[in-house]
Amino acid sequence: MRLAFLADTHADAENEGNMARMSAVFAAVEEFDPTMVIHGGDVTEHGTEDEYRAFEAAVPETLRDRIAAVPGNHETRWDATVAQLRHERIGEEVRVVDADGIRVILADTTTYQQEVAWWSNSALASVEEAMQRSKNMPRILVTHFPMGAGYYYVANQQEFEDVLARHPITLHLTGHTHRELMTKINRREQLEAAAVKTVAAYYELTGEIGDLTVTRVEIPDLGSPTETVRTPVTSYDLRPEHGRDRWMPSADVVDGDGEVTVEVSLPGAFDGTVESAFYDTSVYAGRNESLEWAPLRRQSRRFSGSLDASGIAKGAHRMHVRVRPGDETGDRLLTIPYVRESTGIVWEAPLDGMIQGGLTTLDSDGHEMLLAGSSSGHVHAIDHAGAVRWSSPVVGEIRHDLVTLDGGASVAVPDTAGFLHRLGADGSETWRYATGAPLGADPGHGAIDGAEVLFVCSGTILHAIDASTGGALWTTKLPAPSMGAPATDGDHVYIGAGDGCAHALDCRTGEHVWSTSVTDKEGSYQRFIYGPWNDAITLLPGGGVLVSGIANSQCLDPEDGASRWSFDGSFQYAREALTSEGDLVMAMESGLVVRLDPSTGAELASYQTDERILDEGFVLVDDVVYAASHSGLISAIDLASGAVER
Repeated sequence: MRLAFLADTHADAENEGNMARMSAVFAAVEEFDPTMVIHGGDVTEHGTEDEYRAFEAAVPETLRDRIAAVPGNHETRWDATVAQLRHERIGEEVRVVDADGIRVILADTTTYQQEVAWWSNSALASVEEAMQRSKNMPRILVTHFPMGAGYYYVANQQEFEDVLARHPITLHLTGHTHRELMTKINRREQLEAAAVKTVAAYYELTGEIGDLTVTRVEIPDLGSPTETVRTPVTSYDLRPEHGRDRWMPSADVVDGDGEVTVEVSLPGAFDGTVESAFYDTSVYAGRNESLEWAPLRRQSRRFSGSLDASGIAKGAHRMHVRVRPGDETGDRLLTIPYVRESTGIVWEAPLDGMIQGGLTTLDSDGHEMLLAGSSSGHVHAIDHAGAVRWSSPVVGEIRHDLVTLDGGASVAVPDTAGFLHRLGADGSETWRYATGAPLGADPGHGAIDGAEVLFVCSGTILHAIDASTGGALWTTKLPAPSMGAPATDGDHVYIGAGDGCAHALDCRTGEHVWSTSVTDKEGSYQRFIYGPWNDAITLLPGGGVLVSGIANSQCLDPEDGASRWSFDGSFQYAREALTSEGDLVMAMESGLVVRLDPSTGAELASYQTDERILDEGFVLVDDVVYAASHSGLISAIDLASGAVER
């Protein structure tokens, strides 16, 4: 075997250091002459065409056909092409490459325009099929995100573990953490790679299937890539394992008064310890290496113990169980769901696909319907009892917000194939507008000269559309892509973009009026991620234009874009609202909800929730804020009393 493994190159033509390290690494890899080069993701800095070109330019001609990569969060978080570009440049969701008698399975766990990862049903099915067809062939799995105890990068990790329980894999190669770390969990070895972005290094995998040697190769002098420092890391036995894992436990969680009891069963021959810990919902797309593990007491084949749950909100939760055998087979990890007291759920409506865009309501023959669009490409109308009254398909996936039109009589639906649809109250299509490119943004709407107009950005092209007919009014090109919802006051259209600026355009012609930078960062990547690329513009009483980036929110003058006031904090993700008294309510990414004077930006009050609030956002009803966190924790904040309930 002769394989090379590297990760996190973060190609960026504007970053000379990144490019120098990457070029030196690939020059050394070319000298090594491997059968295959495995890339663990974050190929680029933020997934642009220019960055993919920069990556390709750094790869020697002799290696280009040998590289197989998985995408990382840096390819997906700021992606305006709805995965089109990364599929063209990197490949499909799950791919299989055979090299040197090894089956390498490359799987994409990223989630479109999200930091957190998720195993889709299709990816899990493809991985399982690839392993079934491997039979006795040794296998290596490659994903960008590592998995294991205390790792919360992938939100549904247990579904992946269930597949691997049926089809064990020996070695898992990952990136993302920018550190070299070896762990063993559920009978598989995991190697997290050091990042090429920060250190000019890669790994050589050589030897036989039963004795695969891993060597870290570092280039101290970027000008002399063939002069390397070689450090033995470890060795792996890739011979396939078969059969059920006898140390994988069965477990139950029982809710009680102020505590939960964990009961675990293992074979009588087991020699070791068993622990449990609450799933840490405070962590978003990160890790907690200091979980509070509680030892469980043994009685014959059963292990049990109780954990204090008095500080945990009622509802749906998860519990970790960790088995630590006394042999050298490594830890086992099982994550199981349980319900604390009650969920408070009145009804549930299972829908195919992922619900990622904002919901809205529709008036159907005098009955209010809740509308939800999903990645299955369907819009579902749900009544007050939770019954799905109708489902209508569109062309692509639905990943962005639905917008109610005509006073609630119809709805605008964006899809990833590049179409904006108008559906009537019965789900029938009234019109379909083609943007001519993938559509990865939330639509906005408003009135211009008494007529309702829709605005949506497809890549860098902003479209103005007659909401009644679906006809194009105008298009204009922005300096960078935008994924947030524009807004109009009847004179201008306001939109945040990936160049770090807020832009005002003439709402009747699309002509540029002004631009204001809302970040002091430099460089395309930094200005993109710190700017208002995903912000839904809010128009305030008195005419202010509220634009939010990662560092602060700014109220801009509609005439010239001058800043009226600013307020520090990351408020880009959740949409704002106004109370009955006209106060401005905003939710910070950290979970802090603030109430401001919209004319001055002065803080009137603040309320801390327990977890981060991102795109989930909040709704304001009768001066009570109902906020949803990244983990699904619902908090009710009474703005009058300041009380926060979960």
